[in-house]
Order: sequence, then structure tokens, then C-alpha cells
Amino acid sequence: MKLKICGLKTLRDINYVNKAHIDYAGFVFTKHRQQISADTARRLKDALNPDIQAVGVFIDEPYEIVRSLVDEGLIDLVQFHGNTVYEMPCPTIQAFRMRTQEDIKPTTCDYVLFDSYRRNTRGSTGGMFNWRLIEGYRTKPFFLAGGIDLSNIKQAMELNPYCIDISSGVEENGEKSYKKIMEVAYECKIW
Repeated sequence: MKLKICGLKTLRDINYVNKAHIDYAGFVFTKHRQQISADTARRLKDALNPDIQAVGVFIDEPYEIVRSLVDEGLIDLVQFHGNTVYEMPCPTIQAFRMRTQEDIKPTTCDYVLFDSYRRNTRGSTGGMFNWRLIEGYRTKPFFLAGGIDLSNIKQAMELNPYCIDISSGVEENGEKSYKKIMEVAYECKIW
């Protein structure tokens, strides 16, 4: 089972995920409490284990901004939240905020991500959605996000996602927790 830790902002966060041997590291480039700049992303990517792929998270950002971060090698995958999806020279992920099964739309992206819906918020809501909405989904490999933490990660893995995507579920007081990251990494590895 693959694991993505999203919302990484500091070299300390990178140290944690390097030690946990996760698969994907999420860098948020859109207006959000976890937003980082290209300069910060460069420092984080330089310190990131090369076996861990960096995912850039965007909400309707201009093509030029997204493409420049890909071309600079700061991100290896692009995750689109919002209405805008661009063709990129790397794998792409389209996020769907789940309220009903009709929220799942056709996409040209390589992967999909199922996340919670919260009005006026996209990504890292900290809340779960009704996972029954995606039971049996097998159209594309999918990332499962939204309110996942140690208390429900085994239940999440039973849906057979390609990857578990966690942000606030591995935080304490708004900061990434080494202990929580290691615990969820362990659960994903033994699955």
C-alpha cells in the first residue's frame, strides 16, 4: 500500500518522511495554511529522499506556474483540485470532493483522488466522506484522502486504494508529528 503525506512545509517534515520511507510527499502551492513557495519547495525537494516522489497540489493555478515547477524538477506529479486540469509531461492526479457518486467525473489524469467535501474549502478538510460512495470504483488507480488517521487507516485500506493520502491526520497542534507519521507508515507497510 502506497502512502502520501501531504502539506509538508519544513526540513523537519522532510526528515520525518525520509525516515518513514513513504512513497509520495505533498507540497501545497495554493492559498492554504500549508502553502509553500517555489524556493521552499526547492529546499525541501533537495533534502527529500530521491525514492520519494514530490506531488504539487494546485487549485486552478495558471498553466505557466504549474509547468515551471514541473520543468524545474521541483515536483514529480501534479495534483489538481478545482476545475482546471492541464496536460503535463508527468503523471497527474485529479481530486474529487465527494458528496454523491455523481461527483466522480471522467478525467484524462493518470490517477484520481477522493477527498471530503467542505464548503469553501478544497483539500485538507480533516473530515471524512462516506466511503461507501467509492466502493467498487476501479476505473483508475485512486488516492484516498479526507480524515484518515491511525484510528481508521485499516478501514481505509480495505477499500484497496492505490495510495492513502494523509495530512492533518499526522499532525499535532498543526505541525507534522514524527510519531504519527511512523505509525501510519508502519500500518501501510504491513498491509
